[in-house]
Amino acid sequence: MLYKTANYSIDTKALTISCPNGEQIAIRPKTCQFLIALMSRQGDPVDKQTLLAEVWPDSVVEEQVVFQSVNELRQLFKEEKPIKTIPKKGYVWLPEVVEIDSSETIKQSTLIAFQTKYIRAFLVVLCIAVTAILFFNEKQQPTSAVNNSEEMQAIAGSVVILPTTNRIAGNDHSWVRLGIMDQLIQRLPSNEKQGVLQTDYVLEVLERAGSPLSDIESKHINQIFTVSGADLIVSTKLSGSPHDYQLSYALYRPHSMQKGVLFGKDAQLVVDQLSVILAGVIGDKAPLNAEQYYADFNNQMLGVAIDFRLENNHEAAIPLLEGIIKKEPENFTAYRLLIESLLATRKLQKASDYLGLIIPIAKQKADAGELVRLMYFQALSYATLGETETAKAILEPALVIAKENYDWLFQAYLTGTKAQIAEIDGDFSLAEDLYYETMRYHNVLKCPVGETDTWINLALLAKKQSQADKQKIAFEKALSIATKRELHHQITYIKSLSE
Repeated sequence: MLYKTANYSIDTKALTISCPNGEQIAIRPKTCQFLIALMSRQGDPVDKQTLLAEVWPDSVVEEQVVFQSVNELRQLFKEEKPIKTIPKKGYVWLPEVVEIDSSETIKQSTLIAFQTKYIRAFLVVLCIAVTAILFFNEKQQPTSAVNNSEEMQAIAGSVVILPTTNRIAGNDHSWVRLGIMDQLIQRLPSNEKQGVLQTDYVLEVLERAGSPLSDIESKHINQIFTVSGADLIVSTKLSGSPHDYQLSYALYRPHSMQKGVLFGKDAQLVVDQLSVILAGVIGDKAPLNAEQYYADFNNQMLGVAIDFRLENNHEAAIPLLEGIIKKEPENFTAYRLLIESLLATRKLQKASDYLGLIIPIAKQKADAGELVRLMYFQALSYATLGETETAKAILEPALVIAKENYDWLFQAYLTGTKAQIAEIDGDFSLAEDLYYETMRYHNVLKCPVGETDTWINLALLAKKQSQADKQKIAFEKALSIATKRELHHQITYIKSLSE
């Protein structure tokens, strides 16, 4: 059931409250139940005992909780002055309340949840993508040293490439930290058994692990294994001086470690050498050549824009990124960051316009990795606007490309979006099947966050259908994974939904 009052929408099942533009407002579940109890008797006083019995039926609480909920609602609807206190009789909800037809409720509440969840997910998916490396000409044979005799076993799961620790002074090498990391990620192949996590997702993993972006220590490595489900973590450090580079690396497995060091007169040379080594470790395909990799980090403004992005200052980043793409119309990184910032500030039409410019370039260059991401964001923006048929028409070919390239993460994201759209359309059976398919893609990467979020979606889907047993099982599975993997944000979210 959906109530509308004072220009807000209240979903009585999801216990959410939304503005006219679909944006959800933070509210405690119990306060939302309190609001529903008042709205259902609009114009009539409701005494404290009735409110306590309805909102806290199985708890012994003080009357103070009633006063707290009243104060929270008065702050939320402060321009409306919505609640009137009638001495010895209780509280009256004054604004007009309209009850929406239940079949329409499902569609509207699902779309609102879709908009909020997937704008956030989009920020999670892009967060920050930095491509970078300087190109040089000389080449030299690598030398390496291994300090662990245990043979590396085949990789089955996800591969995490960490930011590079930079030990070379000077602004000329400010690109090293994220630039080398991102080039290795973009050049390494995935296969049917494992996937290399993208830069933006790795940064999210580091945040969950409480790890810094540089000088990552052994204690951080252990925590990264815990929260990511990774089967291989790659750590690198660039030292030496210009024309005398040393790139040391460590390959961490859950129970082993391999180390080595590469030497070269060119920064690009040592990155090439490491990409060949890593490709041999994780699969049977050679890495992409440097010529196939688009080096976008050749504009200092991009670094400034990225810093703004890390501070969530999208308004400041937008003009810098627009300036970059005017000069470099094929800079995929600048485009993706710009689109991210536009969506974060809900400038959906402008984001759509830029997607229309960059997608043809990605198709022309046959850059499957970029094309899948851009098509996903395009479908997402249409779905957020409620244009679900257009979104579905984009999702299907994007999925084909993702499957051809073993892009497990975006197979999961694309399929999850299809599931959300199926919910909007009221096809709950299809939505459930698609969520389980999403889970299978996350399982390839052994991604605990993806698995947890998918179980949460299945629980909420069961709740919409009043399937209490399925809902309970799904929440329990989500909480079990989140607890085992120390996913504190997900644990809090699951508990709030289960109240």
